[in-house]
Amino acid sequence: MRTLYYFLIGILLFYIDTAIGLVIPLHFGKIDIIFVPHLTLMYILIMTVYRGFGVALILAIFFGIITDLYFGSIYGLYMFGYIILVVLIDKFFKVFYRDYSMLFGIVLLSTIVLEIYVVAIYGVIGFIQFNFIEFILFRLVPTLLLNFILLLILFPIIIKFTKKVQNTIDSKAKRW
Repeated sequence: MRTLYYFLIGILLFYIDTAIGLVIPLHFGKIDIIFVPHLTLMYILIMTVYRGFGVALILAIFFGIITDLYFGSIYGLYMFGYIILVVLIDKFFKVFYRDYSMLFGIVLLSTIVLEIYVVAIYGVIGFIQFNFIEFILFRLVPTLLLNFILLLILFPIIIKFTKKVQNTIDSKAKRW
């Protein structure tokens, strides 16, 4: 039953992602400033650190497929991106201390990596015309700012949720 909560929270965040993405596009003449929220990705990465690799991997596969079906033109792009980031986060947090500032930094860095990964794949295939300066100014920086604000809102809620839903098995394992 508790694992169902992980999926329900993820689905809720996926729909909030979609709603935010539809509400806040900015247009100044011919310039489009693109804000891309990544609440689902941030949720999966936080779950990697606080719930474990297996839970996060299942969430990454499930929500990657959903994101690919809903948004993507190339199926598997987001799924593999989410899986790669979960593996990297799992490896990094075996080395680094789990403090909040390090987690914030790595989660924000992961959103940048996902944006670059998606744009690079779309550019190689020829779906988009890629201009590096425009990408940084009109997509990457606004996306980073939006995701920083969303992470400040999301992080305390997810931490409170994971402490509330923590299994008794996890509690016994930590005592040993």
